[in-house]
Amino acid sequence: MFIDKKKPYKRSENKGKSNMIDYRFALEEQLSEIKDLIKESESRLKTLERVKLLPVEVLKRNNKYLYYIKEDNKRRYIKGKKLKEVQKIIQKNYELKLNKNLLKMERKLEKFLKEYRINDIQGLYENTVEGRRLMLTPLIEPDDAFIERWMNDHPGEQNQYYGVGNYKTQRGEYVRSKSEKIIADMLYANKIPYQYEALLDLNGKNIYPDFTILDLKDRTTKYWEHFGIVSDIDYATKNFQRLAEYEACGLELGKDILISQEAENMPLDIAIVERKINKLACNKG
Repeated sequence: MFIDKKKPYKRSENKGKSNMIDYRFALEEQLSEIKDLIKESESRLKTLERVKLLPVEVLKRNNKYLYYIKEDNKRRYIKGKKLKEVQKIIQKNYELKLNKNLLKMERKLEKFLKEYRINDIQGLYENTVEGRRLMLTPLIEPDDAFIERWMNDHPGEQNQYYGVGNYKTQRGEYVRSKSEKIIADMLYANKIPYQYEALLDLNGKNIYPDFTILDLKDRTTKYWEHFGIVSDIDYATKNFQRLAEYEACGLELGKDILISQEAENMPLDIAIVERKINKLACNKG
């Protein structure tokens, strides 16, 4: 099956809308950035405490800007070194307006986050008693139903060319290397839906990515390729061509395509694998 990576995995008719993305983490990050900006803004305002906020008039004549300060009902033309006085007044006005906007945004975000419970929308269906739930058509398809359908649409162990692997995973399938077993077991331990060597039609060419993975955050499909002998020139060349084919079909390396590798003197880096899997696990809503 070829999946358009520009869109979430297409749902069947009458199965409910794709899940809503929980933006709490992104909003909390934004709030943290705003708080940092407020601290910096207040620090800058302190350096301008003694600057008197006088009205500044700016005129443009002959492609030049002229600056005037109004004080005691008089307009004073400012030039030369005294322009620093104008600069500080304009800067302080900017800092005050910026600080006011940042504080306003901080209050609004904090208030919004207190009420932000996006999972309650899906939870309304899931928490309905079974007898009533059986009579409902949910607006958002529950994760467990979506996962089951996704697994059925992406059956694993389809590559018969090399026969059955020698390493049994915790989930029970057989893979072809110890490293693939490590990856499979880590995906399984983190409850990340995956299939091993599912068929993918890549622009008319049948291939079997090592792992086909469901990203529950946005219900898109990702592919993980493990390159086991990158020290072999022919092997490396073949697999770099594979990566180029992925990208030619619009699949982005690092986003849609995940990779791991090892070589004769370079074992699989478990820490990097863990980092990638932890990121997928954090995406589970």
